[in-house]
Amino acid sequence: MKALRTAVAEALRTHRAELEAFVGARVPASDVEDVMQVAAVRALERAESLHDPARVRAWLFRLHRNVVVDAVRSSKSRDRLGERAQRELAANEPVEWPKPLTDDLCGCSIAQARLVGEGYASILEMVDFGDATVAEASAKLGISANNGAVRLHRARRALRKRMLEHCGVTSVRECAECRCVDDGCCA
Repeated sequence: MKALRTAVAEALRTHRAELEAFVGARVPASDVEDVMQVAAVRALERAESLHDPARVRAWLFRLHRNVVVDAVRSSKSRDRLGERAQRELAANEPVEWPKPLTDDLCGCSIAQARLVGEGYASILEMVDFGDATVAEASAKLGISANNGAVRLHRARRALRKRMLEHCGVTSVRECAECRCVDDGCCA
């Protein structure tokens, strides 16, 4: 095993320029060194799977190709996540509630909930501040119940974050202790 690992390490040094050119033609320049590093580590970890040391060069190119494929897939996944985050950020404009809320709710949570974005604010208003179930709210919003549950979870998390940043509390129950009572900003 040690002989195979030594052969792979030597081949990585010998064929570095070729492998780097191969990777560089397939991924952005900023990712080449990362891909090379991952491939080198993977090659050394899997050296014992090399059956014929005479074919180490071909084996290394195949391994580098697989790491490139993984990197491209990961990049596309990040791009899709980035696009979704941009859509959510664009939706995070203050919204008006479709109906008035009752006076017995915490003013801070209502004020901050209006700022979490329309997609989040509407499900919070229906489920947490209203009397709708997740399924009913999802149907009104034209989304699946599963999507509604996920959206409600994210909306609550966003509301907790906004309340922590603005008021110093993370729960409607803690509102009696928040600094907005003294500041008078969320009345």
